[in-house]
Amino acid sequence: MSKNILFITTLNLPSNPRVVKEIKLALLNSYSVEVICFEFDNWSKGLNEKLKIQLENVKIITIPAGRNPFFSWITSVIEEYVFRFFGKYISLPIPLLSQAVSRRSNLILKALKQVSQPDRVVGHNPGALWPTVFASERFQCAAGFDVEDYHPGEGNDLNMHFLTKELMIRTLSKMDYVSFASPLILEIVKRDLNKDISNSFTLLNYFPAEEFKKPVILNSGPVKLVWFSQNINSGRGLEFILSYLQHDFNNIELHLIGNLNPDFYETSLKLIPNIIIHDSMSQKSLHQKLGDFDIGLALEPAKDENSDLAISNKMLAYLQAGLFVLASNTNAQESYLNELPNHGICFDYKINDLGIVLDKLIADIDTIRVNRVIRFTDFKNKNWENESLRLLEEWNR
Repeated sequence: MSKNILFITTLNLPSNPRVVKEIKLALLNSYSVEVICFEFDNWSKGLNEKLKIQLENVKIITIPAGRNPFFSWITSVIEEYVFRFFGKYISLPIPLLSQAVSRRSNLILKALKQVSQPDRVVGHNPGALWPTVFASERFQCAAGFDVEDYHPGEGNDLNMHFLTKELMIRTLSKMDYVSFASPLILEIVKRDLNKDISNSFTLLNYFPAEEFKKPVILNSGPVKLVWFSQNINSGRGLEFILSYLQHDFNNIELHLIGNLNPDFYETSLKLIPNIIIHDSMSQKSLHQKLGDFDIGLALEPAKDENSDLAISNKMLAYLQAGLFVLASNTNAQESYLNELPNHGICFDYKINDLGIVLDKLIADIDTIRVNRVIRFTDFKNKNWENESLRLLEEWNR
């Protein structure tokens, strides 16, 4: 029996590593795969092309995210603005509500004309909620959705919070399954819907085990801290540590991996000599690189409700690499690390006692280094291969 699966995302492939993992999982299990995604003309373009080459057996339907073609772009922008405005005052039909949440919604609906007959459609990101339901009805197939973030709690736009929550309430119940990237996000979405979600489960954002190398214990040299993100910029938590770095140039290094914002470099990083910048790299290269460091920094500033409820990808990557983790005490990260006391510790981001906690870790760096292989081995079964079994079970059901 043929097995065909369609993935829909409002992002491109490098910006949505979770959908890439699901695509590869489907391919490994003999599914034929189609993907509707977007293309951006920015830092991620090269990485996007590399991923497309890796996924040569996948039918990838790409939609330009820029201003070309101009008519499609300007129409989607105007519709988003108009429906967002009216959504403040009246209850919109689901298709209009979807366009109010994301201008990319209608662009995805048009792209469905290029799709073959799927047996299952899986959506990622709020703008794909309605297109996923629409596709399942059009193709008479099962639908699944992945809630990677608590989308009604992203940012500070209260109207967008309301519209996104309303869209989730009206569409998630139409899915055959819903996966969630953290237990706390699952709980709050259940609260929003005021009921259990049938066939819901957590799917933590672990990575493939083969992407991480067995660590070599560092016996000497400065303590090597690492932090990575798609973009190295302000507002991402680095402010917690920058002032600390300036008082100890010789015994500590901070390695930053990602696309560097030049203004942020000039204003905040340039004068700190023990910061080392590394360019963006592929996911596998990044995970291999993590083996060169001692302590991974998960400095989530909890700038909104979502960042308080989400378990950051970087924290899971550090743990899989065997690093000791220093994390801000968001609800999600603290509750997760409380179950792994030998793998990491939290600092209080509200009073920013990071310096005090880090001083203790540096004093204990020999023990942290010696236990590196033990942490790596203890965590070895927490990986995408094992975590994804529940998802695969759902697809095969």
